[in-house]
Amino acid sequence: MSLLRVARCSYWWAGAASAVVSEQTSPIEHSAERYQPQFEGLRALAVLTVMVDHFGADVPNFPLPDWIHLGATGVRLFLVLSGYFITASLRRARGRMESDGLSAGKVMRAFYWRRFLRISPAYGVFVIIALILGLGTIRQNWAWVFTGTVNWLIALKNEWPLASSHLWSICVQEQFYLLWPLFILLLPRRWMLQIIVSVALAGVAFRMGCVIFSVPMIARWVLPFGSLNSLAAGAALGWCGGRLRPSRAGWLIAAICFSMLALAAIWRVGDGMRLRSVMVEPLEAAAFVALVARTATGFDGYIARFLTLPGLVFAGRISYGLYIYHILVAMVFERWLPRPMQWILAIPSARLIVFGTATLVVAAVSWQLLEQPVNRFRSKKTRAALGPVPSEDESRLPSPMPLNQDDGVYEWRKRVFSS
Repeated sequence: MSLLRVARCSYWWAGAASAVVSEQTSPIEHSAERYQPQFEGLRALAVLTVMVDHFGADVPNFPLPDWIHLGATGVRLFLVLSGYFITASLRRARGRMESDGLSAGKVMRAFYWRRFLRISPAYGVFVIIALILGLGTIRQNWAWVFTGTVNWLIALKNEWPLASSHLWSICVQEQFYLLWPLFILLLPRRWMLQIIVSVALAGVAFRMGCVIFSVPMIARWVLPFGSLNSLAAGAALGWCGGRLRPSRAGWLIAAICFSMLALAAIWRVGDGMRLRSVMVEPLEAAAFVALVARTATGFDGYIARFLTLPGLVFAGRISYGLYIYHILVAMVFERWLPRPMQWILAIPSARLIVFGTATLVVAAVSWQLLEQPVNRFRSKKTRAALGPVPSEDESRLPSPMPLNQDDGVYEWRKRVFSS
């Protein structure tokens, strides 16, 4: 079975490419912000599960039983991280607007400019190479690809276009980013937690509607409404600045989270048109909110040592490149691998190692020569105009407490999270 099947079923595994965070803008916040490399480890685990699932998609029960969809769980972690960091970033930007008199228009322009410069370089390189090589159906669908609406194309045609279908999750995130700053920067603070909860419930309601009205499964996965619950779960944590304190109940919380993930895995392989399948994503999102909150505090011992392994931290830093290029690498190998070496395609473990290593090299080169220089440029330009503004790449922590006690979340989060 061709590895190109990967692109047809990538809705299970496609992941968001990056999580968003900002530099601090006030003395109060600055003292609370620090770099947390354990988040890079989480990103790496998320993207590596996607790659493993894709590279072994046509091999039954490899590397784990088929009912364990590692990539599907990895995408949920990506979405929760993304909602967490972007909301914390925008919240700090709002604090800067209120304290320094910056206009919302300037902050939003800087935010959208930075998002464009973060996403477009690697995205553009992938698209150009795929177009030149004529991979999949990317030439027929070039307009959808360039406008970032591949997810709508998939929903419209109810099929997965080869070579470009994995871009749907990036499109979903960017569509979310178009509107989310308007909520965080412009609406009253006292409404914010209720709005975030409402957005999460809207995501669940959308999925329920898809089940009730027998909407195709593909549309349920790729349209942006289907990811709202995961993005909003992370956003609630980012708005509250929450961190889960270490305690004697830690193992109990971990057991509950693993139970939720196990239940989600079981329900995922069942009938997707049953109402209980709607709870798969909320269960995963809830488990990962606890994980992200605990990571914000920082794990100790062997978990901390594992998440901060240099190789894992580097993989997390280049996770966007790993995601955007891994399908390209797989398709190039399958099409042009010399005949004497095609035995690699027939041995799943060898294919996983070769494809994974090649993707790592491509992503590292892209990071060093393209993405990192562009990141420096965008930081310099936006800092010169506005000072510190929302960033998307560093694993920095949000302020652990609301800036003023009028925030509706103040007493609530004090009871749940440590500062």
